[in-house]
Amino acid sequence: MIGHDMKLNRILAATDFSFLGDAAIHRAAALAARENSELLIVHAMPRASVLDDVFGADGDLPARMRAVAKEKLAALVDGATQAGVRRVRVEIPEGSAHRALADVAESFHPDLLVIGAHGKGLLEQFFLGGTASRVLTQAVCPVLVTRGEPVGDYCQALAALDLGPRSEAVLRTAIIVAAQARVSVVHAYQAPFEAKLRYKGFSAEDIARYSEPEAQAAQRNVSALLADPELAGLDLKIKIVHGHPNPVLINVANEIRADLIVVGKHGGSRLEELVMGSVSRLLAYYAPCDVLVI
Repeated sequence: MIGHDMKLNRILAATDFSFLGDAAIHRAAALAARENSELLIVHAMPRASVLDDVFGADGDLPARMRAVAKEKLAALVDGATQAGVRRVRVEIPEGSAHRALADVAESFHPDLLVIGAHGKGLLEQFFLGGTASRVLTQAVCPVLVTRGEPVGDYCQALAALDLGPRSEAVLRTAIIVAAQARVSVVHAYQAPFEAKLRYKGFSAEDIARYSEPEAQAAQRNVSALLADPELAGLDLKIKIVHGHPNPVLINVANEIRADLIVVGKHGGSRLEELVMGSVSRLLAYYAPCDVLVI
């Protein structure tokens, strides 16, 4: 969990050697160089039994695949070193990607996990498929889902606050990861039972008047959050917007040309883990930029 004195001491990044998989490593390396973090690069290998089932018995195939993986990882390590990362190493665990990442994270204790949005290789089904949902819901640290090759540090970050218990962590993480960016704090609000009111024919004007207390309460809560002395002096742009968070956050991200959205996930019940919060799930899959899920 992000604390007041939290730093990115350890970053874990995974790749399947696709374009976006390696782009995730490049973003992780840029962050590690900036924050003087230790970087661990992971590539999960299918177990020999899985390879046998897919390709038939070939005793040399696992060794050949591992040799190729080591060569590609060495190139990524060289790139990270050239980018300024002082401490970088690799691991090649065996097994499903989400389990392999969980096992590595359990011993490495990362402050940030970085994965690519879409894989194109053997691990295609893992990232932003069923396994990605497990990574995003089960990770005990923030997960950064990258969508392209980094062209520099983040410039415009959107911190999506639902004003729940994770909101402070969302804001503080946005400030840490997007240290050089302009941060916009966005909260989307709706009137209680607004969908039912719309269904029953209430006009947009009536619904807007009915939801005005929600806007006022949101403004008070955001102001209280930002009253923290560590946050009070920051140049943050505040947007309180009427509407459902899904379209609101994507619209604002496009409007400000955000290159990073930071959002909290809902944890606790089994149902909450399954849906992972409709907002964070939608953003992780469909946002126009990188998404950091807390």
